[in-house]
This record gives sequence, C-alpha cells and structure tokens, in this order.
Amino acid sequence: MIIDDLANSEKYISLHKDFKLVFDFLKNNDLSKLECGKHALRGDEVFFNLQEYETKQTQKLEAHKKYIDIQVVAIGEEFMGYTNLENTTVSEEYNEEKDVMFLNGKVDKLLATNKNFLIFYPEDAHMPALAVNEPKHVKKAIFKILK
Repeated sequence: MIIDDLANSEKYISLHKDFKLVFDFLKNNDLSKLECGKHALRGDEVFFNLQEYETKQTQKLEAHKKYIDIQVVAIGEEFMGYTNLENTTVSEEYNEEKDVMFLNGKVDKLLATNKNFLIFYPEDAHMPALAVNEPKHVKKAIFKILK
C-alpha cells in the first residue's frame, strides 16, 4: 500500500509499466469535471471507474487478485481503511468476474483528499468511502491496472 501526494507521482512510475499512463492522465485531466462511469485508458488492462457517493461510518473490507487499485478523490475527502491481507479472514469468497472478495479485520485509517493518491496491491485489503466525522459527498476515481 502506498499513499503520497499527487505532486510526487513521478517517483512511482517505475513500480509498474502502466503507472505512468495513469499518472499522466491525472496530470492532464480534471477528474471533478468528468462524467461518472467507466473510462478506458487501455481496454480492460487499464481503466477507471469514476463514482459519486456519500461516505459512510462503516463499509466492507475488500481485496482484489487481478488488479491494482490507484484511488484518487476528486471532490471531498474520505478515510480509507487499510490492513495487510494476512491480517484478515474471508467473509465473502472471491468473485472472479468482479475481482473482489470481502473480508473481516481491523484497519488503520488513512485520509484521502484531492491532493493525494493511494495504491492498493492485491495483498492490501482496503475499506473505501469511510466518513471523516460525518457523511459527506465524494467524487472519486478508482483506477484499475492489471497486475
């Protein structure tokens, strides 16, 4: 799991062949002005889902096997829960079609704003969309990069 300021994204492009594509897109586009939905950067290998929602006090802990997530808040702020997969137990078995499994476990909370990004690898369980104090409106992009 990585959390850093968007201004430091260049430091991370060597970690995966497609991180540069994602970070270049972020530099050249204003997520807050894009329409919600699925946006392909390179087919099913690199794409993002842009969502709007209200944060909640609790969410499901999840992990993926096929894709790495890069999550970027465009509007608002939220806490993201995080723990290593080895610290969890399975609550809902892996769904290959949706590339998600749900888990139980204790998480550390990380603050996600429009100034930073979070990278979640398959070994990183995460709990997105948690309210900071009280529920608030958020617009966020979840980039999916085939590992």
